[in-house]
Amino acid sequence: MSSIAYITDSRMIQLHRLNNHKTMNFWRLSNNVNFSDFTIGDLVFFLSKDKQHLKGKEKGIVGFGKLKNIDVSSAKTMWNKYGILNGYNSFEDFKEAIIKVSKDKQLPKKISSFYLEDVCFFQPVYLSECGVTISTNVESYIYLKPEDVVIKLLEIAKSSKDLWASFDDEEIDKEEILYSLNMIHNKIGDTKSNKKAYKFLKAYVENSDYEFVHNCRNEIYKLDGDELTIMFYIDKDTDLKTILGQVKLYRHYFELKCPKAIKVKFKTTNNDESLYNLLND
Repeated sequence: MSSIAYITDSRMIQLHRLNNHKTMNFWRLSNNVNFSDFTIGDLVFFLSKDKQHLKGKEKGIVGFGKLKNIDVSSAKTMWNKYGILNGYNSFEDFKEAIIKVSKDKQLPKKISSFYLEDVCFFQPVYLSECGVTISTNVESYIYLKPEDVVIKLLEIAKSSKDLWASFDDEEIDKEEILYSLNMIHNKIGDTKSNKKAYKFLKAYVENSDYEFVHNCRNEIYKLDGDELTIMFYIDKDTDLKTILGQVKLYRHYFELKCPKAIKVKFKTTNNDESLYNLLND
């Protein structure tokens, strides 16, 4: 998984901020949608040209959103589909913004966009506060590495509210927990997957409050406040030692990586009570 900090149009961000938008269509001049290690559920942070650090020219991060899908279309089609969620009050303003940053000052035939959900805004947070140095000449985007930097950003954001703050601490806590879950899963790897497991869990997710762990086909989760439940697919061929190993690693890394105090529980799809007690002892 990855997170990206993207240079933003301050006028666009201001409109979303003042309208308290929880979803937005973050347009990009390029129609290239190929990003390495960047998929649905990853975070896009907004890097503002106008929010520079007083001691230098470092650009500040003023919010973020979670990637729901990537779209490629003409500017007119994008406006008809998303309207004001593109960040402008009219199509003429939207078109003018695109032309302004276009190299040939023409409206491209196609542009791309990230449709974002769970959008939050806050006062500028600087990556230097997280121990990361970035060039003042960034023109497009940067990957936020290492992944722990994202957790630090989210922690600082909770103390950076302003008059237009569009979130409360619970929203940031939720993102911290889910980002920690995804980051930890990437570290410990996946249990052996098969088509049967994925088919069963897909049906289960469609009829419950559970969701798939990021880029995983045989582990799902449910988050209820500060309680996180992780469920493993299990059948007669499952190696229980592998499941127990996964649980130990999850517990270890949650204590190590997640700044939010949470209760983590583990379940299996066969609802075996003795196994449940063993996993949660």
